[in-house]
Amino acid sequence: MCNRAVTEKRPAATPAGPISGVGTSLPADVSAEIRAGRALAGDDFGADQLAIWFAQEKEAFYRADAANSEVDPWYAYMRFVNERLGFVQVDAAVAEPKSVLVIGPGSGVEIAEFSRRNPHWRLHFLEASENFSLALARKWPDAVILRPQTSGDIELDSGSQMLVCAFSVLHHIPNVSKVVREVSRVLASGGTFLVREPCSSMGDWRLPRSATPNERGIGRRLLVEFARRCGLRAVRTPVPILFEPLNRIFLRGPLRRGAVPLRTLYVIDRTVSCLVSLNDHYWRDRWYKKIGPSAYFYVFRKARGADSGQTRVAAVAAGR
Repeated sequence: MCNRAVTEKRPAATPAGPISGVGTSLPADVSAEIRAGRALAGDDFGADQLAIWFAQEKEAFYRADAANSEVDPWYAYMRFVNERLGFVQVDAAVAEPKSVLVIGPGSGVEIAEFSRRNPHWRLHFLEASENFSLALARKWPDAVILRPQTSGDIELDSGSQMLVCAFSVLHHIPNVSKVVREVSRVLASGGTFLVREPCSSMGDWRLPRSATPNERGIGRRLLVEFARRCGLRAVRTPVPILFEPLNRIFLRGPLRRGAVPLRTLYVIDRTVSCLVSLNDHYWRDRWYKKIGPSAYFYVFRKARGADSGQTRVAAVAAGR
């Protein structure tokens, strides 16, 4: 949808997403830096703002999803993408410690196959929703389920995880740069951070839209920069993927009927997403800007031999 002039006055909180009566914590005044994807809305919040954000988002996806992610063929395709671009980068047999943290796992469906293949890995879930937490506890009674702290701190020991996964979740979280610093802290030397994230604002959050209250994607360059600052390097160039119009085309027909194999859809998606990534805009307020990539898949790794002193310095600099 097209935005109006920047100077137009907007209400501070407007209805957002499918949850009636819930406003957004995202700003009414959208700076040029945010529009360009060089800064992230909601990345500099204080304690009071964080508490409001968490209250707005805590059960928002649970209510909006209604178990759809378990059966939706597009979500099945997302899991296929995780395998092709993400888990293939993890040598689960030799990795030590055999421990994985999943941020915002929801029902846990995106880690289920990895867990089945690697039953000796210890599962940790960082999940805000009480409803999803109950479901996770039923499926994996031996897993550790953590409650996110509004501060962004992750209540795990430094260097305790060999793998951290954040699949389409960082855009729900405030102060993302702080959370990425915490991921770097809890990762062991040589550990891997798998991320799948939308790369646009996901519409104008000052207007009604189909989203949870505070969803906004993260620009590709900015997310890579967040990771670089805390010692995480990209193993490969981020891969544009999950071109959303393909969802609308195939979900209503061939994909739902199973007529299009996921491998075929993957080839089509990779090709189209690569082409439109040449037109990658964060704030898509013109029709031509909307013809761009929907998301990227990232594989970050913590350098082997990274010492704890480096982590402590980063933590002090971040005000932890």
